[in-house]
Parts: sequence; C-alpha cells; structure tokens
Amino acid sequence: MNDVVLLIPALGKHVHVWTCLERHVLNPVLSHLTATPTAPSVFPLPPYGEDLSTASEVTVGCLVSNYFPAPVTVQWNKGAISTGIRNFPPAVISGDLSTSTSTLTVPAARWKDGQFECDVAHPATSSEITKVIPVCEKNEPVPPEVRLLHSSCKGRSSDATIELHCLISHFYPNVVTVEWLVDGQAGLLVPNTEAPRKDSTGYTFSTSSSVNVTQADWLEGNSYICQVTHPGTQTKVKSLAKKCRDDSSCVPTEVRIYLLPPTPKDLFINRDPKLYCNVVNLETQEGLEVNWAREKKVSMVSEPLSVTEQPNGTYRALSVAPVSLEDWNDGETFTCTVKQEGIPAPISKSIFKKTVDLRAPSVYLYPPPHEEITIRTPTMTLTCLVKDFSPPDVSIQWLKNHNALSEDLHVNTPVLKDKTNGSHFCYSKLDIPAEEWNQGNSYTCMVVHEGLPMKFTQRSVEKSQGVTVSVTTIPNYEKDDELESLYTTTWIFSILFLLSVCYSASVTLFKVKWLFSTVIHLKKQPGPEYKNVIQQAA
Repeated sequence: MNDVVLLIPALGKHVHVWTCLERHVLNPVLSHLTATPTAPSVFPLPPYGEDLSTASEVTVGCLVSNYFPAPVTVQWNKGAISTGIRNFPPAVISGDLSTSTSTLTVPAARWKDGQFECDVAHPATSSEITKVIPVCEKNEPVPPEVRLLHSSCKGRSSDATIELHCLISHFYPNVVTVEWLVDGQAGLLVPNTEAPRKDSTGYTFSTSSSVNVTQADWLEGNSYICQVTHPGTQTKVKSLAKKCRDDSSCVPTEVRIYLLPPTPKDLFINRDPKLYCNVVNLETQEGLEVNWAREKKVSMVSEPLSVTEQPNGTYRALSVAPVSLEDWNDGETFTCTVKQEGIPAPISKSIFKKTVDLRAPSVYLYPPPHEEITIRTPTMTLTCLVKDFSPPDVSIQWLKNHNALSEDLHVNTPVLKDKTNGSHFCYSKLDIPAEEWNQGNSYTCMVVHEGLPMKFTQRSVEKSQGVTVSVTTIPNYEKDDELESLYTTTWIFSILFLLSVCYSASVTLFKVKWLFSTVIHLKKQPGPEYKNVIQQAA
C-alpha cells in the first residue's frame, strides 16, 4: 500500500507555509475502481504566524479531498465573503477520487479581528461540511541579546589583528540589521554577518557578526560598538568593546551620579529652582529608573527623564526635579537614586545647600580687541570677566539692546579657583557680527550671584564715535519682596525729606520777610527832637 502525495497549487506571492495543519494521510486508494459516491474530507489551512507581523495580507485555504463525483462548491462564511476567493479546479489524484482547494485572501488587520470558515457542499452525497480556520498560536516578538567579545590583546607584533565577535541571540522574528561603529562613526569596518539560524529550543533565532581591527588601532583606545536593529520589536541594542587594561578582560565603566544645585539664574531671576541628577556610563537605557526623595519624606515630582546616547556607545540620563526656594534655602537634603537591572545595587547621592562665606563678584566687560577693529574681521569678540566671587555658583546672561540672547551664542569657561585669595573666576565670550557692532547696538553682560546686594548686576558696552563702556545696575524686575519693601521705604523717606525741605524753606522765607518788613518800618519812624529838648532845658 502506497501513500498518496498531494500537490497543492501555488497560491501566489501571498502564500504562507502551513504550520498548524496536522499530518493527514489520505484514504488509501482501493485496488479496484468504485462508482459509489464518496463524501469529501475537508482540512482547514491556516497561515504561518511568522509572517503576520509584517504582512499586509493573509491567505488561508481549505483542502477538499477524496470525493466522487465532482463537483463540490466552496463558500466562505456562509457566502458572506465574496471577494478574495480563488477556487482551483479539481484534480484526480487516483482512480475516480478528486481533490481541490479554495483559498481566501484578506487584509491582515481583518484577519486578526475576525473568524473565517469554509463551507463545502457535495451534491452527490448531500454532504455539507463546515471547517473553521484555526488561528495559529502567535509568537510574541523577542528583542535580541547582544554581547561583544574580543580576542586576546596581549603584546604581539604591530601588524597583528584583534578579532571582535558579536553574539546576537534569542530574537524573534528572524530579521535583524547589524552595524559596526568606531567611536560612534559607521561605515569604517567591513563585517562578516551570518544568516539567522533557529535556536534548538523555542521559536527564537540567533546569529553572529565579526570584524578584524589592527592591534595599533585597538591600543589607541578606540570604542567599537556592535549595533543591532530589530524591526520586529522596534529596538536597537548595542554592545561596547574597548582596549583591555592590565592584560585583563575589559570591564564596563562604573555608573556614576553627579548632582548639580539650582543655578543662580533659576534661584534669583526665574525664581524656579531645579536640581539636576546626571547619570553617566550606562550600558543601556532599558529598565532605567531615576527617583528623587527629600528629607521631609514628602513625595517629589520630577520632569520626564531625558536619555541621550554618547559617542562612546554609553548612555547619559538627566533627571530634573523642581524644588521650592524656601526648602532649598533652609538646607533640606535631596537624594537621587538610580536603579537598573544591570546595576548590582541602587546608587544614591544627596545634595543640600552649603553655608559658605559670600563674596560678591567683580565684573569687567571688554569691547572688541583693537586688532579685530583694525583688520575689520567679520565678527567681533566681547569678553566678560567675572572674578573674586564665592561660592562658585554663578550664572551669566548676555543681552542685546536689553533683550536676552540665546545661551547658545556665548561660551563660558569653567569656574576656576584663584590661587591668590581662594575666590573664583570665569570668562564669558560672545561673538557678534561686525555689522551689528558698527550699527551701535548695546551689548550687556549680566551676572547673577547670591553675593551681590541685588543678586545680579550688569555691564554694558556699545560703539559710539569711539568706544563707550557704561556701567549699569538694573533693578530686580522679578519683584522681589525684600527689594519692594526697600523701594517703598526709600520712596517714603524721599517724600518726607522733600516735605521737610519745603517746610524749612517756607519757615525761613517767612522769617526773612518778617525781619525785612520790621527793618523798613523802623526806618520810617522819626527820631526824638533832641533840639527842642535842649532848648527847653536851657
């Protein structure tokens, strides 16, 4: 007895491999021909789930086999579906028994949301058979695991090579793109990447990619990154390799936290202080948690976490937490904690306002150098020197005609410590078009520091017939309560002083007028007649 081999006609470009179909053995062909009507056997043909994640259409089918005589009629969903159907003519496999197929093509979105069945009718035997197309168990996409290995980097000849081997494992579906980066730059290496192969267990796949680099390039400390893009999970996974240290295995750089206090500008100008938690040397951004806590055990709400990729393949995370001006000035402690699956234990760091001696900065604004003006360069350089201040926290803002300029237009040097007196200093440089300088625009360097009486001061410079430098201290336009009180007191004092002056002047004027009128009156009165007196006496 021989098995019957069934050939299903090609279903076109949308055909998928049938995977959920159990193995069926057709009824053995009798050694003698029969004219007895035979009802068909119907087998549903579901699609292959692997292609459904990217396919725009899905094709399913029904196999109608071992029936006599022809024909049979096939409908889909009791005739409710009339498009996308393709019925193939019957084929006589052996003897008088026929086999035929019917296929249905539907959009992938409709396949996921609906139920489909084929209805087979065989008039000769009055048979009506309905089969529901089963939905194959869907395999969830799995992102790849990437690990970059390298050969031994012990001392060898200068023309020796270091092999970098990237293991890409346990991903699904089986489509990945591998790219090699040298210090963040692509296209410098030619990799040898194998085709994905199915893992021995489960439904995932694995592959590998390798490149060779010279030992000289390796010892320079270049960063080599194997970057794997997996469309099925829309993920991009990387692994980094660098020069070995002390002939030992290369170990990832330790994750570190750097906390920054509120800037003076946020404290005294914007009045919106914020704390900054910088997390560096992260191998991945997956599963990263950055949380804030405060000494008063009150919950803190931080801004959305910002994660950026660095040129060496690591990641940097920045978490910003707003705080109140009162809590910061009171010296409360704030803590930033970082958690991630690859970090053995949570990492925490705290910050609070330290009490230090205040020293107000001196600010000097320098116009463009004489050489730039003489040779008429297209740009002019303004330099602002800020010195002799403590603590080192300072903010610098440039203005043009009293309007703030973008911080991207100027460059500030790091704050340095002066060796002579222990104070701090820094420079800020602003490049401006020579045309704008020649037009007489005014440029201002505004410095914000808590040691200043009004918390900030400014210096201005502009081009006149020569070079005019003016020094200006502006009021606090943010309506500081203390300054308002000071202004009110000063204003009242000024009014009272003017009133006092006016009163004194009025009184003095009145007295002078009275004295003057008295003198005039006395001058007009006649003196005694001494002559008559003498005559009478005689």
